[in-house]
Amino acid sequence: MNSKEYVFHAGDDLGNMFNESIEKNQPAEREEFPLLAIDGGATKTIAVITDQSGNVLSTAKSGTANYHVAGKRGAIHTLKEVIIKAVSSLKENLYANRLVEISFNKCVCALAGIDTNKDQVNVKEIVSQAIAESGIQMNKVMIENDALSVLLGATNEQPGAILIAGTGSIVFAHDGKGHYVRAGGLGHRLGDEGSGYWIGKQAIASILKMHDGRGKKTLLHELVLEHFDFTDHEALYNWVYSPDFSIHQAGELAKIVEKAYYQGDAVSKAILEHAAAELHQLVRVAVNRAGIANHPFKLLLLGGVLQNSDFVKGQLLDKLKYEMPDADLLSTHKKPIELIVQRGLNG
Repeated sequence: MNSKEYVFHAGDDLGNMFNESIEKNQPAEREEFPLLAIDGGATKTIAVITDQSGNVLSTAKSGTANYHVAGKRGAIHTLKEVIIKAVSSLKENLYANRLVEISFNKCVCALAGIDTNKDQVNVKEIVSQAIAESGIQMNKVMIENDALSVLLGATNEQPGAILIAGTGSIVFAHDGKGHYVRAGGLGHRLGDEGSGYWIGKQAIASILKMHDGRGKKTLLHELVLEHFDFTDHEALYNWVYSPDFSIHQAGELAKIVEKAYYQGDAVSKAILEHAAAELHQLVRVAVNRAGIANHPFKLLLLGGVLQNSDFVKGQLLDKLKYEMPDADLLSTHKKPIELIVQRGLNG
């Protein structure tokens, strides 16, 4: 998937960074770098340029590259922007005022929102267009679901599974022989069980049920209203159905539920126990379908829920250790983009 020459429109700020060099009547030096890695999530997109050893030479950030959130045109713009920013930063860091044309041996695009065959077709078009509009040459382009790319980077394509429980939830498992299985990741409308958003949604529902007389009294009422600075439960209800509602803000309520649990709230404990059970089911189903449940495999746990909720993580690990004693829990402080870089360099 090679990029084509692209002419930026007059007044395009991104294009002006590159068009300045076009106006100079001198040949540009050509430099090829091993890897451009892109981690495109639901809230932010990160791009890094590395050398062959994985040392970061340049980095850039932008908004969401998930086309389900930003739309196709928005995703194209985000990817184009983050590519150009990363290359521009590289030129400033390494070449000062020299005229250099940058290209890459490989580009790894690890993007959220690749969940169906239709998504794969749409995202391939989006990435191809973004690269063409960036004007940057890529010899090879890899496009993968972000969770799968992180898993392959962490395990070096050995048998393994990854559970990501952040705002959403998803599991990927593979047998080390090219067979990959996905469970969950259906989004907030249909799934994301055990995720931060799911926990937040349960918290809001519990508050409203309490006021109906259909649910138990819960500390979540006071804590959630205080968190949003709402006067009563009706304001909470109105927010949920207003244009101001955000799945990410709802996901932040997972921390409130954890706080209420430690204050002895039975409703919060039940929500967190249910979340742990849902996450356990995701892992169990995926590793069984991948055929690795009864064999040694590496297990990677990532995401805000597992980082911020000791209760959910503890409950989940207890279930997994009992059911899958051969699972080797990978402990890593590396960020997803670092594992995507490993995927790019080794894949």
